[in-house]
Amino acid sequence: MEQKTKKPTNTTSAADKKLAAMEKKYQQEMEAMRKQLEELSKSLTKTVKEPETSNDKKLDLDEDVDVISLCNHKLNLATGGFGRGEIYSFEEFGGVSPIPYRDLKEIVKNNKSFLEKGYFYVDNVEARKALRINKLYEKLPKAEDLITLLSKDAKEVEKQLKIATKEQITIIASIVIDKLFTNEKIDMNIVKVVGDAVGRDLVTIANDKKEILSGQGDE
Repeated sequence: MEQKTKKPTNTTSAADKKLAAMEKKYQQEMEAMRKQLEELSKSLTKTVKEPETSNDKKLDLDEDVDVISLCNHKLNLATGGFGRGEIYSFEEFGGVSPIPYRDLKEIVKNNKSFLEKGYFYVDNVEARKALRINKLYEKLPKAEDLITLLSKDAKEVEKQLKIATKEQITIIASIVIDKLFTNEKIDMNIVKVVGDAVGRDLVTIANDKKEILSGQGDE
């Protein structure tokens, strides 16, 4: 009698299928991880570049930039320096004039001493960055603080004068003298603080000015 041979169980095929399934799952996990890393890389790149983009904003050469006079008299700013080129005039302390950026670039270049002494103020953050004068402005009072200075209390006046240029302090002193001369109301504590900053008795100066002009009137 012929004996039939029993077919072997296909265990190898089952193991291969299990291994293939595990490898497929591994590949899927690696692909998901790769995508996560790409997204993270894009996010980090965006975070790093965004400040540079905002800081490097280019101003149009014809764009107007507000400039404020911090002089207690007429101020002329010339694009060519020494009164040459286009001239922009300011009649009073705190006066504002819009100046095209292309002209402002030349004014800053040719009136560097006026800029450093604080005779005028570029009232535009992007323009200051583009002109590379933002570091200078970090050390000086803001134009608004100087313009409204005499309406503050004496302590605030003293604080602002400590960071002002000597030319700006002299200008503030001249404004105080004018107020005393015209008998305009002013806090005498402020008069004292400003006088101490320039080393002068501002009340005496204002009174002397009155006497001189009064004597001229008698003639």
